[in-house]
Amino acid sequence: MEVKKQPRLGFLGFDILRVDFKSIAPLNDDAETEMSVTAKVFYPENSEANFSILMNVEISFEESFNLSVQGVGNFVVRGEEIDSEIRGGFVNANAPAIIFPYMRAFIATLTANCGKSTSLLTIPTQFFKGDLEEYISPNIQKQIPFEDEEE
Repeated sequence: MEVKKQPRLGFLGFDILRVDFKSIAPLNDDAETEMSVTAKVFYPENSEANFSILMNVEISFEESFNLSVQGVGNFVVRGEEIDSEIRGGFVNANAPAIIFPYMRAFIATLTANCGKSTSLLTIPTQFFKGDLEEYISPNIQKQIPFEDEEE
């Protein structure tokens, strides 16, 4: 009897690529808050198994501060016969859900240490639906080193 390896998603790590914080005035708790979370997928040219999720979080408190954070999570899909449905599920749902807590924790730690500019921000859990837009950039390959360590 032939035994096939089940497809599985390998998480290779998370990195913060960019942080932009601008304090305008001490935090006004009554200020209107705007937040957006976007995620895009990047497929490197040299590997069919690897991909990255680039996540941007933008938070703005009217007349208090603006925060923009960009992070990247690196992944590898391992196993035999990985069809597009399985890969699509990993790329569009699982991978963003894996890296979002890293982004959330980074923002909480950063804002907790900003003094009177802001207080601790814990952004709400996000759910990712639908297909992610593909990120295409000639420079991103230099920023995302993949390390595929087979077990």
